[in-house]
Amino acid sequence: MTFLLEAHWLLAFLVVFCAIVFSWNSMGRRVMSVVVGLQFLAGIVVAGVMGAAHQTLPPVVFVHILCALGALVAYPLARRLGDRPGGGAIDMMLGTLGFVLVLVTFYLGLHMAGRV
Repeated sequence: MTFLLEAHWLLAFLVVFCAIVFSWNSMGRRVMSVVVGLQFLAGIVVAGVMGAAHQTLPPVVFVHILCALGALVAYPLARRLGDRPGGGAIDMMLGTLGFVLVLVTFYLGLHMAGRV
């Protein structure tokens, strides 16, 4: 279990780093879609193992999951809508929303780990 949490933690830093660097153009949002998807899958595995071990999940974990799902939807949607003519404003708005959701999710993860 410790290995899974450490892998999830390491991927969280990768997601935040990629969000800072890559969130601001269409190709970068493709990268963010992949990285956030990988992190979400790692989180599902962690939650599954915790559920199989009958560990209680803190209530904030559901907000953590919802924010991650929001980021997982925002980046591909931003890329998709941004490719249309005149979609630059929507593209930037959804990319910024994805960035904010990544930061909120990271903060909630820090809070659950007891580091904030």
